[in-house]
Amino acid sequence: MPINDQTANTLSAISPDAELELLARKTGTPVDAVQEIYRIERDKLERSARIKTFVSVLAHRRVKAFLQVERGNRH
Repeated sequence: MPINDQTANTLSAISPDAELELLARKTGTPVDAVQEIYRIERDKLERSARIKTFVSVLAHRRVKAFLQVERGNRH
């Protein structure tokens, strides 16, 4: 899925903590669990990325996809 201008603007307009809280609410997952998953994904990307510019955006997308799959498995 390509990131369009609206998505990029939305992600840059709110703080990372607010982003994760919103994701937690949307998926019915505790905020601290979302923060831990995000930290793990970001660390993985930081270690392997040659260009670090979009690491936070990519980590957010990975966490969101993971939580959506998990949410689907619970319902």
